[in-house]
Amino acid sequence: GLRGEDFAAMFQGDMGTIRLLYYPGTADDDAKLNLDHANSGISAHTDFEVFTLMHQDAPGLQFLTPNSNEWVDAPVRPDQYVVIIGDVLERFTNGELRATPHRVLKTGHPRRSIIRFNAVHPETLIEPLPKFTSESNPPRYTPVRMKTHMATTLAKLKKGEGAWDSVANVSTTATRSYPEP
Repeated sequence: GLRGEDFAAMFQGDMGTIRLLYYPGTADDDAKLNLDHANSGISAHTDFEVFTLMHQDAPGLQFLTPNSNEWVDAPVRPDQYVVIIGDVLERFTNGELRATPHRVLKTGHPRRSIIRFNAVHPETLIEPLPKFTSESNPPRYTPVRMKTHMATTLAKLKKGEGAWDSVANVSTTATRSYPEP
């Protein structure tokens, strides 16, 4: 298996971000319509970091199940965080662990969440680790530096290009092919 020290150098300095979010809820009875649009809470996406820790005080976050392709509600537990796998962990594991597709629905009730995004140092080379590749299982992801992956993802989102392909059911950010690190 992987050991903590395998990742220690990648996490030099604190590259994490914390967000405290408040969703006021809506009286709109049609809030569950058009759920794939950005104006319906937060549209389907994956997080571009390594992993995310999330706590919520009411339902609203949903995950796309890997095998049935159905959206399911994330648990609401007052004393626990949910771990969300990000793009970088998918790339490190050569797809063994998949970035978790998720979205936030508009709801009729208010909702608060605490989110801690955990990224590696900007100079870290993101590529499949040797443990997850072999002659019969070559790397499926191109190498990229964290700073390039983050800048490219943010630039594409700013242009309105989503992070989730709902037709192919794939993360466009986790699987992006980069020309060079």
